[in-house]
Amino acid sequence: MKNKLDVIIALLIASTILSSIFSIIMLVLTIKHDFKVTGGSLLKKN
Repeated sequence: MKNKLDVIIALLIASTILSSIFSIIMLVLTIKHDFKVTGGSLLKKN
């Protein structure tokens, strides 16, 4: 039973890490896309 619990905890941790990495990548891509399209208005806040 303890082994199954360890696997579940490991899966939860892995999915949390993966989702945070994914959100960071999406944020970086959004900022890069913003730079290409508008010259970085997201960061400048004209």
